[in-house]
Amino acid sequence: MEVKLLPEPLIEFANDFLCEDPKKGISSMGFFSLSNNSHKSEISYAVIGSKKEIKKYKEWLGQFESFIESTSSGKALTVNHEIDDETGMINELFGEEENTKEDFTEDAINKKANPDFPGFNSDSCFKCKFINNSELDYLVPQKKIDDVLNSKKKKKELSDEIISIYKDAYSDLLEDSLTGKPDIIVIVIPDSVFKKVGNVKQVKGDINFRRKLKAEILGLGLNVPIQLILESTVDNTKKSIQDLSQIAWNYCIAQYYKTGNCIPWTIKDIDADTCYLGISFNRVLDGENNRLQSSIAQAFNKGGKGLVFTGKQFEWRKEIAKVATPHLKYEYAKELIINVLSQYQKINKHTPKRVVIHKTSDFWDTYNHPDYNETGGLLDGIKELLGDETEVDLVSLKSSKIRMLRNGDYPVLRGSLFKLSDEVAILYTNGYIPYFNTYQGAYTPAPLEIENIGETPIDDIAKEILALTKMNFNNSDYCDGLPITIQFSSKVGEIIQYFPKDSVELPNKYYFYM
Repeated sequence: MEVKLLPEPLIEFANDFLCEDPKKGISSMGFFSLSNNSHKSEISYAVIGSKKEIKKYKEWLGQFESFIESTSSGKALTVNHEIDDETGMINELFGEEENTKEDFTEDAINKKANPDFPGFNSDSCFKCKFINNSELDYLVPQKKIDDVLNSKKKKKELSDEIISIYKDAYSDLLEDSLTGKPDIIVIVIPDSVFKKVGNVKQVKGDINFRRKLKAEILGLGLNVPIQLILESTVDNTKKSIQDLSQIAWNYCIAQYYKTGNCIPWTIKDIDADTCYLGISFNRVLDGENNRLQSSIAQAFNKGGKGLVFTGKQFEWRKEIAKVATPHLKYEYAKELIINVLSQYQKINKHTPKRVVIHKTSDFWDTYNHPDYNETGGLLDGIKELLGDETEVDLVSLKSSKIRMLRNGDYPVLRGSLFKLSDEVAILYTNGYIPYFNTYQGAYTPAPLEIENIGETPIDDIAKEILALTKMNFNNSDYCDGLPITIQFSSKVGEIIQYFPKDSVELPNKYYFYM
């Protein structure tokens, strides 16, 4: 077995500035978009909620305009993950558990992991600010929500009624926006709604209010991203392991990316001619006996611009296939990959020379099952659309049961690679991070087992995976435990399962699902 430590991938910011930490890079030189003419200096927003909620949200957001000092108690999110061996589903992306070690015993270390927030304004490193036209804000009286919650109807009916109220408010706001559409619409949800209908038990699967509301609104096809936020968040009564500086970092970066073409940072050593795809599966909630599945393909380029494509529903019967993890038939796989790559070409105005596909289960061919030759379908679809010269790598990523131990108080370093063969390796995407001089988790980190069908060396495949763990613009973390191709599939799937059958064409940009 060959053992090596991969270098930490560098990310790029304005003025060609390179470093490994998003917060450090932005503080030093600013967003990458400042250098490629895609920067926005203003983010316009409108708010839906009661008078009190709208006022509280604006006060809460207003704090982010100014410098916020981080506190010594602030702790970064633990980047744990778990891929179910049987289903290939991601069970957990972040573990928000308390750390059992005092990682941040020195203020200097803490400030590196949890730096001060410089203030989101035109004069700071962000060179951007939030603006609001109060005429666009949409009032939903608290009494209207309370009347629904206090009625004697079943919880599902209550949930559906409240979703309709916010869905109509979103639609009416955009219909009445004579001065132009906002970049983002914020919906402040009362805590009373989540207490009563946040999760409604059903025979065919629980209904998550937040996910269904987002799906119903996206299904309208009006193409203005939304941000759902709890009342207890904006009135500062919600408990959080993050301090206000961390919340500000994460929130502002996510909203900046949601505006469309804005790119907070990009990866230095990722090939611009490579398209990175993740394929995942999601149960259809109203499917009989939970047999119906839908496939989700997500494509990302070097700049982190991602698109989402939902394939046709199909039936998966594990009692016949003998495994719980869904696999694709030849024609289905071929059609799926042609459709998503066609969209990728159209949106990016670029034809990739190489395609990398990530999946949390093995790629089947006729040897595994005569009816599920997904490998053949994917390869033939890529060659048919892009040509025979296109390079292809099919990479499976699974949680490994192997654990490596290291002398001392801390676990194996992030980036540790253990080659089991030319095609298979164990990769630690979590672990001790020299940049922070610490490990930010509470438990022994779990590595990934990666296997490649293709000609790219497994070392290079591992380097790409490590780099793609730094491309989640939904927060400002140093890294995640999974590459964006796989990590975000769980979040998209959670929303897509609620899309109404009469939805117009679904948004294909991944920031809509953040």
